[in-house]
Amino acid sequence: MAKIQVFLDSDVIISSLLSKTGASFEIIRTPKVEKIISKFIEGETREVSKRLKIKEKSVKKGLQKIGQVSISLTKEEIVKKYKRYVFHGVDSHVIAGAHKSKSKFLLTHNIKHYKINKIRNELEILVLKPGNFLQYLRSVDKS
Repeated sequence: MAKIQVFLDSDVIISSLLSKTGASFEIIRTPKVEKIISKFIEGETREVSKRLKIKEKSVKKGLQKIGQVSISLTKEEIVKKYKRYVFHGVDSHVIAGAHKSKSKFLLTHNIKHYKINKIRNELEILVLKPGNFLQYLRSVDKS
């Protein structure tokens, strides 16, 4: 089976660093999934990890397992183009990254921040929590 590409919100990465038993950690660990983030997500991850006092070495090691997509738009352009998919403009960069990376999945613990039906219908990206994505992955493995 080909790798399934997913775009990760920073909360999924942080969660994987805080717990070695959760769905986020499992997704980061599995070779069946190609993980992608953007520079914006990397920055958020580093900022939040400092506040939570997660060791920089752990953060660096975690980020090394994840690919990165370049978003060649300014923050203002990102908000203008993608704000219709989120409830708060500051989250626009997450949708921009998922769209620019051509990922079919956006994994986040903050489902309520996104207009998931609009994203699915217009961008063909499924917004899922890590646990739900793992269930999907297991069902694909069985078939």
